[in-house]
Amino acid sequence: MTTTPALSRTRRSRRTTPTAGSPSDLGELHREYLRTRDPELARQLVDAHSGLAHRLASRFANRGEAPEDLTQVAMLGLVKAIDGFDPDRGLRFSTYATPTILGELKRHFRDRGWAVRLPRRVHDLYLNVQHAIDDLAQELRRSPTLHEIAERVGVSIEDVIEATEAGGLRRSASIDARVGPDDERSLAASLGEEDPQLACVERNLTLAVVVQRLPEIEQEILRLRFVEGLTQLEIAQRVGRSQMQISRLLVRTLDRLRGWVTESPAS
Repeated sequence: MTTTPALSRTRRSRRTTPTAGSPSDLGELHREYLRTRDPELARQLVDAHSGLAHRLASRFANRGEAPEDLTQVAMLGLVKAIDGFDPDRGLRFSTYATPTILGELKRHFRDRGWAVRLPRRVHDLYLNVQHAIDDLAQELRRSPTLHEIAERVGVSIEDVIEATEAGGLRRSASIDARVGPDDERSLAASLGEEDPQLACVERNLTLAVVVQRLPEIEQEILRLRFVEGLTQLEIAQRVGRSQMQISRLLVRTLDRLRGWVTESPAS
């Protein structure tokens, strides 16, 4: 990130006013800088107001950006505010500078952080549209219309709408966020989970095919044993066979199924 000489010498200063001097003296310093644009006066003003930039930068901590980078962005916003501030308009400097510094910080996050990677054309168009909105809002003292934005950027209104909609892709929703304003459940709670029976699907499909190759009596015995859960004695009573016959049929049938299931497709 490019820094100005005044910025580089005041990065670590957190003073909000000069060591010596009153608010009226600071106002005179602003007036003198507005008249002369003396770089040394700019350095003194940056040093005097750097505490404001540090405080505003701290609001954006723990968002994945290095504190030093946030401070640099805030200081750049402070320099812009100093360049545009006129103490004779009746505003306190902090009142004037805060929106400018916050705007720089928000623009930093807007330009750098995207949850979805957009085509370069759409990404650049979005940035140009947002910069035009910021500039027009300051110039017009109101929110610009789509026509005004399109005219400033030099694109169609449809392109402005496309860029604005693309801005919704900058952040992905947290799975811990609520599903809706009237729904206390989180998105994570509404997601499906792994079905423990999923691994059995292929096996069950294979069994369903090979079971059809068995005689009807053996199919019925398997159903009574493994679906209804009857004992061999209960099955024998149901089909009119002895328990010994049922036991032998089950052993033979299961052996036959194992062979069919494990046989190669070529066989």
